Amino acid sequence: MNMKVSQIAGFLGSGKTTALMKIGEGLVKRGCKIAIVVNDVGEISIDSKYVEANGLEAREIAGGCICCQIAGSFAETLAKLHDGFDPEIVIVEPSGVAIPWGLKRAAEYSEAKSDMVIEHAPVITLVDATRIDMLLKAVRRLVETQIREADVCFVNKVDAATPESIAKTEELIKTINPRAEIAHLSSVTGEGLEMVTDIIMNKVSPRYDDAVEEEMLRKEYGRRDE
Repeated sequence: MNMKVSQIAGFLGSGKTTALMKIGEGLVKRGCKIAIVVNDVGEISIDSKYVEANGLEAREIAGGCICCQIAGSFAETLAKLHDGFDPEIVIVEPSGVAIPWGLKRAAEYSEAKSDMVIEHAPVITLVDATRIDMLLKAVRRLVETQIREADVCFVNKVDAATPESIAKTEELIKTINPRAEIAHLSSVTGEGLEMVTDIIMNKVSPRYDDAVEEEMLRKEYGRRDE
């Protein structure tokens, strides 16, 4: 049986947790059985009671990035979710330092632990338009990587950002990843939430491929992975 994994990436404070809860509620209203996996590294944890009250299930993983240091634990979590809860969709909130493509590989490790096939929803990266200048100064490489590996980039917090900041964020995304779809998102006004739900339910992203990762590394660092 297939289980779709949807990751919503973005640096710390980019609004992932708030958006994720709204998206989860939207999927449940559409009749989807979903689970949420949170890799909480310095961010506000999702309230498990709130999650359960909305018909969702959460698994919080602490101790490192789910796509690297504790990839085994992540795979085990997905396998247990499949065997014990059997969700159609698992929404993953990676830590703000997670790399989207590596998370795909970590998710696929779970296939060896349970009778299932992992399917990936398009990788979604949230880019905080209210803090774009600060992010570029503080963690530019990480922000660029999360944008580069996304299928869809949402300019987030458009309700609070200036038109100039929104335009600058859109231009940054186009420069780094011209193939990515760009849209606006606001958990406050609800703008873009239906679009995210549609993307997760109806679209897919390629599985992990060593050759693709090597090409990404070559373009980013000018060499192949050693």
